[in-house]
Amino acid sequence: MLHKLLKLWFRQKSGDGLEAKLGYRFRDPELLAHALVHRSFLTGTDLPYESNNERLEFLGDSVLNMLTTEYLYKMFPDDSEGDLSKRKSAIVSGHACAQSSKEWDLGEYVKIGKSEAKMGGRGKESILADAYEAVLGAVYLDGGLEEVRAILNRFHFPRIKEIIVAEDFVNFKSALLEYAQGKLHTAPEYEIVGEDGPEHQKVFTAQVHLNGKVYGCGKGPNKKKAEQDAARVTLEMLKAEEPADNAAGNPAGNKTKKPARYLGRP
Repeated sequence: MLHKLLKLWFRQKSGDGLEAKLGYRFRDPELLAHALVHRSFLTGTDLPYESNNERLEFLGDSVLNMLTTEYLYKMFPDDSEGDLSKRKSAIVSGHACAQSSKEWDLGEYVKIGKSEAKMGGRGKESILADAYEAVLGAVYLDGGLEEVRAILNRFHFPRIKEIIVAEDFVNFKSALLEYAQGKLHTAPEYEIVGEDGPEHQKVFTAQVHLNGKVYGCGKGPNKKKAEQDAARVTLEMLKAEEPADNAAGNPAGNKTKKPARYLGRP
């Protein structure tokens, strides 16, 4: 019943609604309605769990991964398997999907519960990314692989260069590990030293230790991002120390090679 009501609502808005933004008109708009039902919207109802968008998200995630792999294989013929994997992990990440979803104003259309809405759910990357993949899954079922490819070619793949060079996808932890092992002959250690804020807006604080000395301190909405931020700060501190080291121990003033940028997740 829920999906049939939403189906009528989407049809009434089809002139200037989500279908127009997608550039795709659904044969069965109930699929699109289904793709936009977050599980929180069903809280306190008698509707079955399967009425949310998670199954379509599962399907859309697989379709996105496959088409991204195909695109990268064709666009970067000289890349190794490892380099292609790094690019892919950035392109199909939740952050990248959430950013692309904003071109559709997807947050306006997602159906979420009142409590989730009060906590800023319409702007949450996880909710937007899941809905984005669910919409791709719905398009796949309604129109097939070519229609999904066309949508990605319009909205997602043109952003690849922006995505893979974004600071969010630089793996500072990997870069710091390589730097510390090569220059200091040690490995960084991370410690979570703080956890503040309400449950839905936690802020974690992490520190980096090198040879028993505390270096960078970083913050983030989860432990991984806090550690990434701490690693970034530590790299900046170590690089700032390089000129003094070179002047004392390297009269030629040779510059130390900058650590490589790594794409992907920690």
